[in-house]
Amino acid sequence: MIWLWVQFLICVGVIVGAGTLLVKFGDVIAERTGLGRLWAGVILVATATSLPELFTGVSSVLIFNAPDLAVGTLLGSCVFNLLLLVMLDFAAKKHSFFDGVNPAYIVEAAFALVLVSVVALGLFFAESLHSFPWIWPGSILIPVIYVFAVRITMREGRYPPYVQTRNTPRNTPSETIEVENTVGKGRLTSKKLSLGKAILGYAISAALVIGVSLWLPGVAGKIADRTGIGATVIGGILIALTTSLPEIVTTLAAFRIGAADMAFSNVVGSNMFNILILAIDDMLYFKGPITSHVSSVHLATAVIVMGMTAVAIAALAVRKQRKILRLSWASWVLVGGFILNTLLMIFLK
Repeated sequence: MIWLWVQFLICVGVIVGAGTLLVKFGDVIAERTGLGRLWAGVILVATATSLPELFTGVSSVLIFNAPDLAVGTLLGSCVFNLLLLVMLDFAAKKHSFFDGVNPAYIVEAAFALVLVSVVALGLFFAESLHSFPWIWPGSILIPVIYVFAVRITMREGRYPPYVQTRNTPRNTPSETIEVENTVGKGRLTSKKLSLGKAILGYAISAALVIGVSLWLPGVAGKIADRTGIGATVIGGILIALTTSLPEIVTTLAAFRIGAADMAFSNVVGSNMFNILILAIDDMLYFKGPITSHVSSVHLATAVIVMGMTAVAIAALAVRKQRKILRLSWASWVLVGGFILNTLLMIFLK
């Protein structure tokens, strides 16, 4: 049993280390090619940090026949990603983190909500979908929505930064918050790193993440069997947290250098990519629609992700939020959603 946990910790270490390098090299590629940080946050960084979820899900359905691990990992990772917004709000100290994010990103978050809704429908009609010989239409629709969402988000993100004037006492100059879309000191990229080296480093880091992600479900499955905890809890909490570690590291790094937009976009973009991965897993699971072969608890998680995403959208729309104990109202609701999901995972397994 001890050796299993050692293997698990090795997986954690490699995913964190290689995942962090993935984002560093991805950021260099975005800079050197002139594609910019918006493209890096929405596509390259979000995709890179979601590689653990991608190959953990693929190996779960193709190698280990564990659809519960695949679905639980992806939806659980979405919950952990949204909890990152709470950490960013807490770190913002004086003002709400959401006040510093361009409201144009409401579009990206709205598409994330639509994608999760499609998965929730598949889980809700799980019993009816047993008659489908392979996948259900929702899994074919998800890639179409994803491509359309990325295109629209990239277009909306080109709008000028949102500038907000807060109420200030009389006879005092108004104070403004301007979203920073560019980064000065403390960039994640290295000026000495060439495009060729960045691409090579990106490929090597990706290979490490892929290899460990293929190994992780087998280790997690054995831990679930030995401990009796169950694949639903292991996937929804333990593996979900592990595969979310790259998002945690890179999102906090983006916030530290003042890139609030990139931090928010990385969180939401990763969730969108997670749902795309779930559709891919469904296509690779040949025993029928994957939503019909997993625990009904995942429906509760999908609904919670929908609610938490809706809260994030509202937080971007409602500006000038007051903070209670260093958290805005939206962050407190997100914390409540995370706690509720954890309790459901434990007691309804």
